[in-house]
Amino acid sequence: METQELGPTTAVAHDGREHRENGQPSAHKAHSAHDEIPTDLPRIPTWGVIVAVIVLIMAFAGLFVLGWGPRQKRLAELRETTAAVEDARPLVQVALPQRSSKAKDLVLPADARAFQETSIFPRASGYLRKLHVDIGDRVKEGQLLAEIDAPDIDAELAQAKASLAQAQANLTKANNDFELSQTTLKRYQGFAQSGGVTQQQLDEKQAAFTEAQSAQAGGEANVKAADATVQRLTALQGFTKVYAPFAGTITARNYDLGALMTASSTAGRELFRIADTDTLRVFVNVPQAYVTSVRNGQSAFLSVRNYPGKEFTGTITRSTGALDPNTRTLRYEIDFANKDGTLFAGMYAQARLEVTDAQPPVVVPTSSLVFDASGTKVWVVEQGKVFPKDVNVGRDLGTDIEVSSGLKGDESVVTNPGDRLATGAEVAVAGTPAEAAPHAQPSRPQQAMAR
Repeated sequence: METQELGPTTAVAHDGREHRENGQPSAHKAHSAHDEIPTDLPRIPTWGVIVAVIVLIMAFAGLFVLGWGPRQKRLAELRETTAAVEDARPLVQVALPQRSSKAKDLVLPADARAFQETSIFPRASGYLRKLHVDIGDRVKEGQLLAEIDAPDIDAELAQAKASLAQAQANLTKANNDFELSQTTLKRYQGFAQSGGVTQQQLDEKQAAFTEAQSAQAGGEANVKAADATVQRLTALQGFTKVYAPFAGTITARNYDLGALMTASSTAGRELFRIADTDTLRVFVNVPQAYVTSVRNGQSAFLSVRNYPGKEFTGTITRSTGALDPNTRTLRYEIDFANKDGTLFAGMYAQARLEVTDAQPPVVVPTSSLVFDASGTKVWVVEQGKVFPKDVNVGRDLGTDIEVSSGLKGDESVVTNPGDRLATGAEVAVAGTPAEAAPHAQPSRPQQAMAR
């Protein structure tokens, strides 16, 4: 077969097949391998390709939508931030001051005590013979409580009565002697005018009259002294029976039968303690800021932990009339009826007093205050610009604070002043003053706890 030389290592046959020299496979052998690939594989339907394409397109569309929404939101926020930066005006929040309620509840710690309470000490020395009452008994005024056996007093009283009788007998004799000396003196004075007696005799009768007169006066004094001793011992003998000075409840009994009683209020403990709890005295110390708003005769309300949710009504009856210089408080007394014994003397309680301000101060949020070297101030917005105003503050109500002076009540007060404001600077107001106003006027009186 005729061939044509193409190069040093390759020859092409006339039938178009290529042969490689140096042992390489020929083109004829490669074509033989290609002919071995199967040709009966199944063909993919056209509709399947279309569905796959549609699913792929929808997937890409969903991914596009998921990414497009957040991107638009970020772009909007970026535009707002850019606009705020370009505006370069501080963004502030404002609030309208509110008038504090005229009526307030002043809640103060209170000390409940008996309307009257006293310790009963023995006045007569002796031995306790009988007890008629004990702790917790209710007694009436003048009721017999105890009896004391005092034989020493009985003996002293008998002796005093005998001394009184002796003094009265001596006085009778002194009176008789006085009358005799007086008559004799008058007779001698008559004789002396006629010369019937000497001057010496007259002087002797005059001296006897004077002596009788002195003896009479001494006898009267002795009678009075003896009678006073009898009366004293009679009174002491009366103290051997102990009576209740007023109606109340026995709160203490410190001696048993046979105990030695000593007539002294400092020698030992009291025999009884009695308390009148039908009415309780409740004492409160009102701070100086409220003393002009509390009046005698106004109602007051008492609450104790023993009765949650219940208030007892009483009346302010009196005050000390002078402030305590140490605490700057005025002490008031409130009387509460306690006939049923619901309350007990010595209870700790809380008294609620209704106080009224004739000119209640305005209230602003506490966050609006600025403290610096010049004092306390707030920033107000006027025609889109901010200006500082010096103020004096009153009571701190927590989130709000009273402004006693410096504001009229119709200003737009900046609630977030910070350190970025300057006098006359233009600002951007967030919302309206009505929306950012502090707490609305309370429907019930607000409470102010005194510390």
